[in-house]
Amino acid sequence: MGPAGAARARPPRTVHAPRRPRPRLCLLYELAAVAAWITVIALTVTGAVHGARPQAPAPVGEAPHHHTAPSHAAHAVPGAGVVGGLAMWALMCVAMMLPAALPALAHVGANSLRRRRQRAMAGFAAVYLAMWTGYGALLLALAPLWSRLPADAVLACALALAAGWQRTVHKRRALRDCHRSSPLPAGGLRALAGTGRFGLRHGGACLRSCWALMLVMAVAGGGPGMLGWMAALTAIVTTERFARTPRRSANLAAAALAAAALAVALTPALT
Repeated sequence: MGPAGAARARPPRTVHAPRRPRPRLCLLYELAAVAAWITVIALTVTGAVHGARPQAPAPVGEAPHHHTAPSHAAHAVPGAGVVGGLAMWALMCVAMMLPAALPALAHVGANSLRRRRQRAMAGFAAVYLAMWTGYGALLLALAPLWSRLPADAVLACALALAAGWQRTVHKRRALRDCHRSSPLPAGGLRALAGTGRFGLRHGGACLRSCWALMLVMAVAGGGPGMLGWMAALTAIVTTERFARTPRRSANLAAAALAAAALAVALTPALT
């Protein structure tokens, strides 16, 4: 076969059309989490978030006790009281817990019709964050139980409780449920109900998994130290959600929390 025959026998080269980049379904929620972090940092730097929990008056001639547990949750915004504390808690939940919900949000967006995608994702996020806000309201109601106890002891106990919870079978089950998705109807009222049910189920699993970690956040107090606890706890929650072996991540977090509890408990003795 000559060169002309070989050229005729060669199959035509297929030209592939350039792929369009897939839209980031969760970009709006990623930006919301970043904005929440910026807002919390700004409030902390400007002094709007501080340990303002009321303390018992010190006896005459005695200096005030400096280890009473401060609470940014109870009085996060001066003069705003419980409403301000709950608003601050909701803001921290957006910063800390919304990143862990991004895979579920992407699942909702990918399984919804384009014309109702954003509405479905917003509904899921609203249900998810409402559950965490309700937990914050419960903690605000319970805050007087530990408000006048020594701050170091309260924080050490909360850290030890979180470390212990990380090792329980209930934590493992909740973490497994956090990684489960759910089939969603495409449209109509069934789609709205399905998204709400998925938000309740996923939010409930996340709450069962991370309630002890957020309890640490509730008793950690305000000020610059709060940002350190926020960053550490957010890293634990996000790592557990995105890790290929969540159980191993939970065990490592338990060890870190136990070490932190010991360090906090020993701090008063060393100073």
